Amino acid sequence: MAISITVCNLALGELRAPPIADIDEPTTEAAECRRYYAHCLKLLLERFDWSFATRVATLAELSVNPRASEWAHAYALPANMATAQRLVPPVGGWPGGAASLPAVPVLAQAFIIEDGVLFSQMRGAILEYTTRDVAEAEMPGLFSDALAYALAARLAVPLRDSRETKGQLLQQAEVAAQRAIADDINRQPHRDARTPDEVAAVRGAGNGGGIGAN
Repeated sequence: MAISITVCNLALGELRAPPIADIDEPTTEAAECRRYYAHCLKLLLERFDWSFATRVATLAELSVNPRASEWAHAYALPANMATAQRLVPPVGGWPGGAASLPAVPVLAQAFIIEDGVLFSQMRGAILEYTTRDVAEAEMPGLFSDALAYALAARLAVPLRDSRETKGQLLQQAEVAAQRAIADDINRQPHRDARTPDEVAAVRGAGNGGGIGAN
């Protein structure tokens, strides 16, 4: 994972600390940014299904399923996964489009994650997930701001020995995170595909159910 010098310097600027030119330079500021950056990024990525950090991968099935009596399939997780979002329909979508029932029943889309393994009833599972490997160029501006405030809060004690400053920056980080989440929702208002229940509802409407298709 590459550490963003821009985000680090935004964080350092909130503390009126000297900027850095390289994350590996022999300064206290660079060392503390190296120490906390990955953790702050991880926490921010885990709190929301960010559209810019969303990836889709076909999962590799494990040869040994320790919970075979409960779940038909066990899969290895992507190495760069921060959080799992959902199992998605097969490539090509549901046969027959929105007017047909899904090929995969609702139960098959349920899953649990335990000890680094995803268990599901779905054969050939495809996972939509949030990656933890995010480059600076992928980050929207409001996300970068939220990350910078979060990092600044972590740096306040080691660089300024101020828990009061840390508390103030944590409040600003929360406000910035909420703004970034709202912006991401506004950017991708129709990102999610239809769920099986929604597909069934559309089919019911076609039979006189009275619910209009979106």
